[in-house]
Amino acid sequence: MLVVAAFAGGVVAAVEEKEAGPISPEVCRDCHPAEFRAWRRSDHFQSMRVADNDAVLGDFSDVRVTFHGIESRFFRAGDEYRVETVGASGERCVFDVRYTFGWRPLQQYLLDAGNSRLQAFDVAWDDRAVAQGGQRWFHLQPDEAITPGHPFFWTGHAMHWGSQCAACHSTHVTKSVDASGRTNTAYAAANVTCEACHGDAAAHLRHAANGTTGSVPHAGFADGPSPPIAWHLAPGGRIATPDKAGDSREIDQCGGCHALRMPLGADAQGKPFHDAYRIELVGDVHYFPDGQIREEVFVLGSFLQSRMHAQGVTCGNCHDPHSGNLVAEGNGVCGQCHHAASYDVPTHHHHAAGTPGSACIDCHMPARTYMGVDPRRDHAFPIPRPSLSAELGVPNACTGCHEGRSDAWAQEKLRDWGVAEKEHWARLSQRLHRGDPAAADALYALVAGDTPPMVKASLLAQAAALPSHKVRALLELGLRDSEPLVRRGAVAGAQGQPPAERWQLLAPRVHDAVASVRFETALALADIVPALPAKALAATHDLFAEQRRLLEPTADLAETQRMLANLEDRLGQSAAARAAFGRALTIDPTSVPALIDYADFLQREGQEREAGELLTRAISVAPDSPIANVAYGLHLVRSGRRDEALAPLAKAAATPDASARFLYIHAVAQHSLGHHAAALETLRDGIERWPWDPNLLSTLVIYLDDPQSPETQRHLETLAELGPELLHIRALLDRYGIIR
Repeated sequence: MLVVAAFAGGVVAAVEEKEAGPISPEVCRDCHPAEFRAWRRSDHFQSMRVADNDAVLGDFSDVRVTFHGIESRFFRAGDEYRVETVGASGERCVFDVRYTFGWRPLQQYLLDAGNSRLQAFDVAWDDRAVAQGGQRWFHLQPDEAITPGHPFFWTGHAMHWGSQCAACHSTHVTKSVDASGRTNTAYAAANVTCEACHGDAAAHLRHAANGTTGSVPHAGFADGPSPPIAWHLAPGGRIATPDKAGDSREIDQCGGCHALRMPLGADAQGKPFHDAYRIELVGDVHYFPDGQIREEVFVLGSFLQSRMHAQGVTCGNCHDPHSGNLVAEGNGVCGQCHHAASYDVPTHHHHAAGTPGSACIDCHMPARTYMGVDPRRDHAFPIPRPSLSAELGVPNACTGCHEGRSDAWAQEKLRDWGVAEKEHWARLSQRLHRGDPAAADALYALVAGDTPPMVKASLLAQAAALPSHKVRALLELGLRDSEPLVRRGAVAGAQGQPPAERWQLLAPRVHDAVASVRFETALALADIVPALPAKALAATHDLFAEQRRLLEPTADLAETQRMLANLEDRLGQSAAARAAFGRALTIDPTSVPALIDYADFLQREGQEREAGELLTRAISVAPDSPIANVAYGLHLVRSGRRDEALAPLAKAAATPDASARFLYIHAVAQHSLGHHAAALETLRDGIERWPWDPNLLSTLVIYLDDPQSPETQRHLETLAELGPELLHIRALLDRYGIIR
């Protein structure tokens, strides 16, 4: 039965409900009635449902709302729910509501956007109570003009059910490509059912019918939950300790959907998480510099930073796996392990009982609101550090709750209470970001210690910015780590190594036991393929072939096609790269990363005009993007329009998330146009932010051209400290007679 259709690669892709279907949860109810009742109350049950009277919560009584100049009308035609609004072409049309998506605190609706393409509408229903501001229609992005052609307009790739949402909102989602090139997406059940977590239940049912479930591993399922850990609180103790080491099986079950990650391969069921997925590391895009959540990261990346995860705590210690609800009320969840007489008292939290601030989560799980009305809690369990807020601009729970109060006020309060702020790895992360070569020793000590693997991995990946000779011993340590996540971070950090040293470090990881480590190794080696010896090329042949296979299940994503295009480009497969870039921009014409990378490819192929057209599109889609402005500015320089180039280059250099490279490019452009003083100031500004960047330092020395200047001498000493590994730095040191 044809249910909906998805759009991928420029073709309509049928989505069918499996004729055989899954094992119905109704069958499971016979033996597991309590679990079934809990599931029926869960977010999993409500993840995606046919839009009928039981599922739809929004007001479809011929209601009209207007957002971004677009009026949308919500109404019914008999038993059908419909929306009249503007479609991709800009024309008003009526669209059928096929499914509900979620239920609290908001509910989205999946519309048939034409040719049975299923898209998530960007106007959602706020299901909170009226007293909380709910029972209304609202736009998911109220502060940005979302109209046809915008990346987040509801008919676009970012709102496409099949490629963006289906894998986690439905059960046993599979994709295949038919003879016509259509990508067909099928699901066994629209919502998240028993088999989504437990796997195929057919063998279990056979054993249940025969009374033999107790005689087979995991009662007939391919895998099962971890044996529970018993937590013991010693007499007079403050925190419970586990009776044994935990394992990762519960994380493996939950993490696939509750993480910001990329699937590796088609079948994740029963696999260890890092063998099935490549999780996003902690960086300054999705996380604040101290690892607190910034963008939506879906819990696991935060939890893997926590001390509780390191001690063996898993999802089921706090959440009932079938209802998703907490296993106890209020502070009782934490009180399972943290002695209430020590922690659930004003002498610890310094707030009156029952008031805001007395709940553990108020201070240690601060919430950020996503999708307009949905507050989600940070599962890294951070400790408020107002001094870190003052230094790095990260949030803290104290001033987050006490609006209008300063970080200095919060610091003073902590001092009054006798609470000492402990050191945090965020300061080391900032040193790495600034390129401080002395940070290598501090990072070595951290990697050798008991810091959570997610933190180790993220910091190791940043080590690529340090002088290569400073971090080799550090990378060797990380590459030998028993945790695959740490090895993967060390592989990413090795990308700063020269080709010969990089191959020497990474050769053993070509055959790593874990797919995410091998995937990262392929990324790190692809750009040095021309420099690899013949023996190394033979060893990496299967590695790159595997990377292509691991990307296949997400081939309907523009980002996947961009990654594939860059891989083929680095491997010298120009035709394959060009084709993949084309597929990426067919899937999502507004993909800024694909536009920029394809433009760079075309420029190197001698097609400057075509590259400029793509970069003009990128600027129109994302006018404030620093990387788009730099790329466009460089195109203008190459096209002989150097005066025009200064504006986009200056814009890129001025953004908060600019890189040292952007300021270097801007300064060079200024100098080439005779703006000597302005170029010096740009370089000085850059060096203040990145004091050890070799390009900024060496360029300023050259532009100053004054060997007696204290400023010149200071920067030459820094360059000598970095090591004369780069030829232009070595030549500069020789020119000024600096002894190394």
